[in-house]
Amino acid sequence: MALGKNSINRIEILSFLSFFAITGITFFKSALELEDAEQAYYSQWLRWGYDDQPPLYTWLQYGVNQIFGSHKISFSLLRGVIFACILLLVWQFARKVIKDSKKSELVVFGLVLIPVFIDFTFRRLSHTSLLCGAVVVSYLVLQQLVHYKTWKNYALLGLVVGIGILSKYNYVLFLAALGATLFFDESLRKVVSNKKMVLAFLIVLALTLPHFYWLLGPWGYASELGESVSIKTQNESGEGIFIIGPLFSLLLNLLRLIAPLMAVFILTFSLKKIRFRRPELDWLAKMALTQLAVLVLFFVVLNVQKVEERWLLPLVLPFMVLLMRSVEFKSVIKWSSYGFVLFLIVIGFQVLRTPVEKVMGIPSSVHFGFEPLNDVLEKKYDDRIWMLPDVTYAGNVKLLNPEKEVFAKDDFSLPISKLLNVEGVEVMLKRDVTGNEKVLDSILNFGKERDTLFIVKFDGNLYTP
Repeated sequence: MALGKNSINRIEILSFLSFFAITGITFFKSALELEDAEQAYYSQWLRWGYDDQPPLYTWLQYGVNQIFGSHKISFSLLRGVIFACILLLVWQFARKVIKDSKKSELVVFGLVLIPVFIDFTFRRLSHTSLLCGAVVVSYLVLQQLVHYKTWKNYALLGLVVGIGILSKYNYVLFLAALGATLFFDESLRKVVSNKKMVLAFLIVLALTLPHFYWLLGPWGYASELGESVSIKTQNESGEGIFIIGPLFSLLLNLLRLIAPLMAVFILTFSLKKIRFRRPELDWLAKMALTQLAVLVLFFVVLNVQKVEERWLLPLVLPFMVLLMRSVEFKSVIKWSSYGFVLFLIVIGFQVLRTPVEKVMGIPSSVHFGFEPLNDVLEKKYDDRIWMLPDVTYAGNVKLLNPEKEVFAKDDFSLPISKLLNVEGVEVMLKRDVTGNEKVLDSILNFGKERDTLFIVKFDGNLYTP
């Protein structure tokens, strides 16, 4: 089937509308989302790494802030661009694999049935969104290399792998799946065994070595990263059933990830509106099977007891193409039209959701601004440095004071030298106060949780992260 102009217009329309919706939602928020607040804080500086995340997303945010300033819209602007690019990249990959314009559209429209994508990625995710784009581009480049082993494509592979690693550490799970698939697929073995692969390898080294020197050097960041990962992946009790616990968490979150999508396909199959054909066992299908095996092995070996759907999203997103390739529709044109309309409706819902929550009094942290805290700090302690309890507080306060450098207590990658020989104030939550602090001020009923905040004296020389 020829690739029609209409298919290009539909995907471009969704990409542009998504971009404007993501940036437009910002104007209905009194405070930043968690990930945006983190970026408002970390993008004060250029570092080789930021706590438990690689640096690329924050570097991009730093660049955006240099152009547009540190404003709320600057953070949604970058997320909007990345989300729009993901839609376009998924569509391009689908065209390469399926070679059917309407079914390629349906791959993109089907993303609306993946809740963590159309909700979390649309509204707040940063590093994970960038990783989604990097993984899809990786598959695009591999598809090209299977057929065209040019120097240009190998250079692109090196660039994309470097970008993927610097986007989010989860990218190594994609690389592990690629490495494992080499044992089962000749076409990928030919790609990797080509002498031009040396160019890709050198580019990856050049892009990632400075970051890994920072991470694995004598500053202790690797151990801090390990502790952070342990906190995120283990139960609060620190106990769990070996093998069964990780498998259950993984399978449960995979089901949550694709449940609405599977429900639609099962219903339409039972109504005989679609039928499944025997899948083609090419390199992409083998990658899908190997990726699942790698995930199972990874979570079992590390005894991961807590799994988040968003961790899995970038690794399974490209396989929407496989699913759609295996389905035959009675009327693919009609399905494409329905999918397009559904995507538009969901975008509209996402735009209206934030102001409706505010009007109806539905509690949400984005409706509680940080002005009360900022006013006290600005009026009474403007000449001192400010230490906030976490990056969420620090990012929101930074947004209100673009010219002032602020610090966060949970920033373990903060160079100690920045706090030597300085005095300031620290904002503490009531639960963190030990009774030994010199309290200077307090704020009652702050934010969604109605916290009590204490402002205490801070001595940089005594600070330990």
